[in-house]
Amino acid sequence: MTLRSRLVIALALAALVPTAVVVTVPLLQARRRAASETEARVAQAARQAGVLLEEERAGLADAADRAAADLRANRDGIAALLRGPEGLASPVARGLAQDFGLDRIRLLGGSGTVLASWGAPPAEAATLSQTRTVDGGSESLSLVAERDLGERFLARVAAVAGGEARIGGDPEGACGTPRAETSVAPGTSLCIRVTAADPKEVRRELLGAFAGTAAAALAAALLLGMLLAARIAQPIRALTERAEAISERHRAPLILMPEKDETGRLTAAFDRMLEGLSASEEKRVAAERVAAWEEMARRLAHEVKNPLSPIRLAVENLRKTRERAPAEFDRAFDEETGTILEEVGSLAALVDEFSQFARLPSPQIQPCDPRAVLASAMALYQARMERSGVRVALDDRAAPASFRADPEQLGRALRNVIQNALDAMEGTAGPALEATLGADASGRAVFRIRDSGPGFPPDALKKAFEPYVTTRRDRGGTGLGLAIARRIVAEHGGSIDAANAAGGGAVITIVI
Repeated sequence: MTLRSRLVIALALAALVPTAVVVTVPLLQARRRAASETEARVAQAARQAGVLLEEERAGLADAADRAAADLRANRDGIAALLRGPEGLASPVARGLAQDFGLDRIRLLGGSGTVLASWGAPPAEAATLSQTRTVDGGSESLSLVAERDLGERFLARVAAVAGGEARIGGDPEGACGTPRAETSVAPGTSLCIRVTAADPKEVRRELLGAFAGTAAAALAAALLLGMLLAARIAQPIRALTERAEAISERHRAPLILMPEKDETGRLTAAFDRMLEGLSASEEKRVAAERVAAWEEMARRLAHEVKNPLSPIRLAVENLRKTRERAPAEFDRAFDEETGTILEEVGSLAALVDEFSQFARLPSPQIQPCDPRAVLASAMALYQARMERSGVRVALDDRAAPASFRADPEQLGRALRNVIQNALDAMEGTAGPALEATLGADASGRAVFRIRDSGPGFPPDALKKAFEPYVTTRRDRGGTGLGLAIARRIVAEHGGSIDAANAAGGGAVITIVI
């Protein structure tokens, strides 16, 4: 399978998995969602039944108002009610009931006596009642209007609320559970049977919605995956071809894998390329090692040859003096042996410096005072600096109280740096040496030595810490001072840098 195909599949799965998770969570909560939907249905049915019941009450109130107004204007009817008998009063009640759509009506006297009534008593239906007061002149009358909530009302409620409606004193027995309830009168409630939401149906709806969007999501993910995969695979394919080309130049030709397996080809190409580079690196290191030994032999030969010439001349002078002027031999002996001893001392110092560079001991790390390390290194050259008139500026105000180092070895590195600085300032006007000790943001000790000499030539600055690189070979420089300092600093896990200062001179920075 190609890398492009794998990327397309991965991106498609990355698009579908979150969608599946989004759907799975509601599926797992289908029962809770069904219960919530059932509660919503119950609340909606109760609201709708309440609205219809209020409409019935409002209608009855309006009919009672109009009936009371009609009776109030019917003076003959009031007189018939007050005088009686009931045979004359009943038609008044019947007429009001029929005119205003009342199921029952009762007309009461001031003492509560029924003066006239019309309509049969209710059977099982609940009854809404409204009472109005009518001024009868000599006596105040009461009009009681009633309307039954019968089958017509229940059918209307069932049609609007979507469930069977009943009225009774035991809603649970009449409608069951779940149901919506609305109070009609004390002890009587209107209940509507509500169909509970089915969790299975909820799951089917969610799955249906997911099936409708999954195809579109998959198609979009595949299209996007193809576009992205093409852009991702293209540089990998190009990198594979370059790696194969490099490995072919360094090793035997590759047995190329099928074109469709870009990552396999890339891995194999890199393996072969790394093998080739490793072999080339081994050859390079071996060549550098040979070159280093050749350079060391050349420099040693040069350094040893310089003092051998005056030694040879001194011996030849001694021989000539003994043969030609024996009387002058003692004087010549003293002079020439002095030259020989001086040159032998130079050779011994040279050999000692090479030996020290080759066999530096491992640093003995311990807590120490950086001020004391710098002061000790500076003190060794105090007499020389006074003789040469070197102005010294020491600033250790920002120095850390303590740090971990080998004070002996680090002091030697500082001494080498200071000696190089003093050597560079020989013969210059107004020599000045600045030594600064501080700390960086990480709390590491920072030693900075700056001189007022000519600074590093551009070609020497790049190789300042390489062994045997020196600008003072004519004055006995071996080029090992800064190389030894770098090795000591490196074994402390620190860093050392060389630069030319902005105002002139060179600056060496050591961070431990």
